[in-house]
Amino acid sequence: MMYKTQQSAKPCYYESHYPLFALDWNEEDYVALGSYKEDSFNKLQVIHSEDLVTWDKLFECNVTYPVTRCQWLPKGGGKLATCSDSLRIWSVGDSLQEQLNLSLCKYSKQSSGSTASAALGSLPPVTSFDWNSVDTNLIISSSIDTTCTVWDLQSSNYVKTQLIAHDSEVYDVKFLTNSTQLFASCGGDGSVRVFDLRCLAHSTIIYEPLAGLTSGTVKSSGEGNVGGNEDGTNHTALLRLEPSPFDPNVVATFTQDSNAVLILDMRYPGSPILTLEGHSSAVNQMKWHPTQRNVLLTCGDDCQVLYWDINSWLHHSGAATSKWNTNNVVHSLETPKFAYNDAAEINNIAWRPQGDWFGMNTGKQFMSVRC
Repeated sequence: MMYKTQQSAKPCYYESHYPLFALDWNEEDYVALGSYKEDSFNKLQVIHSEDLVTWDKLFECNVTYPVTRCQWLPKGGGKLATCSDSLRIWSVGDSLQEQLNLSLCKYSKQSSGSTASAALGSLPPVTSFDWNSVDTNLIISSSIDTTCTVWDLQSSNYVKTQLIAHDSEVYDVKFLTNSTQLFASCGGDGSVRVFDLRCLAHSTIIYEPLAGLTSGTVKSSGEGNVGGNEDGTNHTALLRLEPSPFDPNVVATFTQDSNAVLILDMRYPGSPILTLEGHSSAVNQMKWHPTQRNVLLTCGDDCQVLYWDINSWLHHSGAATSKWNTNNVVHSLETPKFAYNDAAEINNIAWRPQGDWFGMNTGKQFMSVRC
């Protein structure tokens, strides 16, 4: 497999004292970082750079549980959201301060006889969330309790609606591009489902695994286990979901412990239209390019960040159909446009909003890389 590679020069990095996972980069070049330690001593940090080479820590806050996702307010304004045991909103100005714990607000409304502090650590963990880019009063979150919750920051009780979204844990949820009504979710049952807030009685399943089949290669401790392995892992679980910022029909996802990224098109439900199989180990994250159409960045345990240009693969011929089809031809692409290699596993990636740099978390380091 031949493609252009870049090696780490190590000048553009920030060194933390903790292993890093959560990551987001805003238009003013502030980067939010969350540690991932399996104990009760974690950190949320905000760093900044004037030249994108030297990074300085501005703020740091203690958090109990690892932060699984962080996201800056889409239209700016000095706010940051995180999820772990709860969904929190932070204000970022002269300091980093927790402004609102949405999960506790919901709990307090439902359990008036109990104190909010007693609920900390006992609520269902929030696995992921998405801050709507059109209406920033809307946030949607997912949880291991099979539900998705839509939050309205202008509502008196903050909860707009809650629904049971999957048959098992929901691992990720995102609003579809430029929509305040449509969202997609994925989870432990291996399906991707699309919902419309105007009609929550029904959902559309655009993908679910075929019986006896998993996508890509997996780390297997035995044969014949489709839903899970002897080590307790579920190789049909979909961990992450990324709707295309340019095409509301296109969604990327990947399966737990798989080296493949699945590209789905809602107009062709039932099977992926393309699989990206350039990684040699499990994929950890993927992000669409913010300004270039059909360009995707992926990272994994193989210490690589891969840059995929799939424009030529997403021009369909023939009429689209909404009928479920497991006989679609699934194309596979193994060669990215270029690859960035590091010495350690790459846990997370994020684009600079301008699209000319990306950041990545590897071990205890955040690194910025120019494309």
